[in-house]
Amino acid sequence: MKSKMKACVLLGFTLCTGMASIGNASAQSSSIATSEISNPRLSESQKVERLIQFVSKMEGATFIRNGSEHTCRQAAEHLESKWEKHQDDVKTAKGFVEELASRSGLTGEPYTIRFADGTVKTTNEVLLSELKQLEQ
Repeated sequence: MKSKMKACVLLGFTLCTGMASIGNASAQSSSIATSEISNPRLSESQKVERLIQFVSKMEGATFIRNGSEHTCRQAAEHLESKWEKHQDDVKTAKGFVEELASRSGLTGEPYTIRFADGTVKTTNEVLLSELKQLEQ
C-alpha cells in the first residue's frame, strides 16, 4: 500500500495519493494558467504603451495641443516621443498621464480632445479613465 502512495511534484505542487491527484492538480494548474493569461498584470511601461495605443485608435477625435488640432495618430506619436524622452524620470502610468500626457511642457496649457459629437474633455480625464479600466 505504501508503494501506491507516492509523493509527486507537478508545477510546484506537492501531491499525494497517486494519479488521481495528479489529474486534479493538472486541471487546477491549467485553470490558474488560463486565468493569468486572460488577465495578466501589466507593468507600468506596458500600461503607458496601451494608453498610447488607445489614443492612436480613437476614431473621430481631434487632439488640441497649444491651440493646434492634431489627428489621433499625431497625438499618439507626440505622446510616444515624450514617453521615450522622459521614461527614466516618470516611473508610473499615472505619472505619465499627469506629467507628460496632460499638458504642454512648454506652455503648461492642458491638452484637450474634441470628440466626434463635439464633446471636449481634457486628455488627463480621458487617459486616467482608461488607465482605471486597464488596472481592473
